[in-house]
Amino acid sequence: MIETSTIIEAIYYLLRKLKKADKIKLVKLMYLADKYHLIRYGRTITNDDYYAMEHGPVGTTVKDVLSFDPFFSRKGYQYASSLIEQIDENYFRANPKAKVSLEMLSDTDKEALDFVIEKFGDMSSWKLRNYTHQYPEWYQYEDLLKNKRTKRERIETKELLSILKDDPLAMPRKHVKESEKILTGKFD
Repeated sequence: MIETSTIIEAIYYLLRKLKKADKIKLVKLMYLADKYHLIRYGRTITNDDYYAMEHGPVGTTVKDVLSFDPFFSRKGYQYASSLIEQIDENYFRANPKAKVSLEMLSDTDKEALDFVIEKFGDMSSWKLRNYTHQYPEWYQYEDLLKNKRTKRERIETKELLSILKDDPLAMPRKHVKESEKILTGKFD
């Protein structure tokens, strides 16, 4: 089940460290943090539904939160508005007056978020977008998306276990297999 409060706190956590970021960068960093956490611990931070879209993999609830759409969840909208400030149409920052304990984020969630900030936080939004296009969960739909034959295609969570050559998210293959067992609940 998607826990919107966890997603809101994770975005706030990123923004506190980055100072400000645009929507594309935040969506991509959350995707990479989810991949990192899934590869290492067998679950994503957000439990979000991912889709391959024109600008890469997108967590739908992350996208909804950053759209500040009051219809996605009234309670979620209020919580997001208390932690995240929209600077303009595309840029956000952490609300400096927010008082939050970040109780929805585990230590390993914070580890994953810190890792993506360290490894990818200095990348521009477009460079980050292009980087995420290398992963097979998006790349398999590239032709369909570029030729406008689809607007989005579902990415199964298991597909987020993919790793690139020289990937900073990589773990030994045996470890990834164990994470897959945790994710699927299928143990030998």
